[in-house]
Amino acid sequence: MKRTLPITSLAAIALALAGSHPANAQESAAPASAGLPVGTCINMGNSLEPPQEGEWGGSNISQADFARIKAAGFDTVRIPVRWHNKSMNTPPYTVDPEWMARVVEVVDWALEADLNVILNSHHFDPIYDDPGAVSVWHGAVWTQIATRFADRREDKLWFELENEPHNNLDHSNLLETLAPALAAVRASNPTRPVIYGGENWSGIDSLATLPLPDDANVYPTFHYYDPFEFTHQGASWTAPNIPPPGRKFGNVADRQQLAGAVEKVRAYIARTGKVPFMGETGAYDLHVSTAERAEYHRAVTQAFAPTGIGICMWAYTNTYPFYDHKSGVWLAGMRDAIGLAEPGQVTTSSSAAVSEGDGPGQRPKGQRLPQGLESFEAQLPGWLLNDPTSLAWESYGPDLTSKAVLDETIPGGGAATRFQNTKAAEPWSAAANIPLIADVEKGRRVVIGFWARAVGSSAEIGNAAIGVRFQQNADPYPGFGDRMLSVGPEWTFYEVSATADRTIKRKTAIVALQLGGQEQTVEIGQAIVLVGASSISP
Repeated sequence: MKRTLPITSLAAIALALAGSHPANAQESAAPASAGLPVGTCINMGNSLEPPQEGEWGGSNISQADFARIKAAGFDTVRIPVRWHNKSMNTPPYTVDPEWMARVVEVVDWALEADLNVILNSHHFDPIYDDPGAVSVWHGAVWTQIATRFADRREDKLWFELENEPHNNLDHSNLLETLAPALAAVRASNPTRPVIYGGENWSGIDSLATLPLPDDANVYPTFHYYDPFEFTHQGASWTAPNIPPPGRKFGNVADRQQLAGAVEKVRAYIARTGKVPFMGETGAYDLHVSTAERAEYHRAVTQAFAPTGIGICMWAYTNTYPFYDHKSGVWLAGMRDAIGLAEPGQVTTSSSAAVSEGDGPGQRPKGQRLPQGLESFEAQLPGWLLNDPTSLAWESYGPDLTSKAVLDETIPGGGAATRFQNTKAAEPWSAAANIPLIADVEKGRRVVIGFWARAVGSSAEIGNAAIGVRFQQNADPYPGFGDRMLSVGPEWTFYEVSATADRTIKRKTAIVALQLGGQEQTVEIGQAIVLVGASSISP
């Protein structure tokens, strides 16, 4: 499509971005209340929730752990705690004083590090088998927890009454079972945030029917480990149906499943007006490499980012780890995958992660900035790598056709290209290539943002699928940052960012928008490609 927008249309792009985030906005049936400010969160897994602290290959928590977590950029820690084997199972259900003192020590260390804390009951095993008989014991334990922490700041410490209800604890008896615990908390902490998760291990589908008590300070949560065959391959605790090793993540079905999960969160917010958070997500490291785990976290983080929900990673150290407590180092790429700076990166005032060498006064090599774009680039968190006024993109594919669409209601500049792919094949079999105007240098952060909407699709959920790849447009076509986006029917600004694992020279540097994965018609409008930023939207 040979279409060049006037420079003045860039003002429309800037204005549109200033008032939006890369999201697929929907009108809510109920006004959304603010969720808990969980932000970027990590679980202190395999520490206080095994039968004894540090079992299952974990390590004892130290004060230095929280200083390290805070310095890494996390906002919140979730501290799972096993209580049932540290308390009497008959009246007065006393919690072991030494255990209570240890939990208090750990929580206070986290608070002193200026982290938010989610303190929960984790693996209170008897309640899953006989909820009615155990609820009083469970509530009595929460009486002691709540009383002990009643003087801690309500805006920093939050209680989660029970992790992952399952077996006989389900939505039919959840409110009744947890009623003694909630009453116990409210007796000493009348307005402290309290968290409820749903049945079937709090999976994403539990949100659809999650019952909540009539309490303005109760907040919903869910966990995300899909596809289970990838995240739990080789996990012995899932016996007898242990997922076999060798499962990879990232095919079209996986991306569509992830997009569907995001829509379930949006639907929940629209229906209830409540914003949930993701209490756990991750992939078991026995058979999955750190690089694969990082890509999974990146996909989940980026997919849910438009919803604005907080996400708690599982876990800090041991099984699903971010930090190797034996060698004393963060695992490479894991923090970057969730938007936190790694060594050699700094954070700009616009919250965009950039690599060493990026910054004011240093343009990408080989850049020839089109005339008139200087003032627009000055408003951005990085350097331009493309001409956002141009939609003169090369497209290819035996079953792909394209045509110009001009309509002043199209966000960003009033123009787009409509691509129709009539036969499903490999995603890369049909694509539109956005040319870049500078070298892509190894180790530097790049991001693309573009407007798009699905017009028609053969997919069950009706969304279009667009693969995004930063690429050398010459044999053997190496690239990086592969993502598969699920694009809905409303005009939405989508973003993909990655750190370059290779240098690609300007003459062959492109961003490939892959369209061949399914039968579909999709419109793609204005695109902006930057170096030195992880996000375009403020």
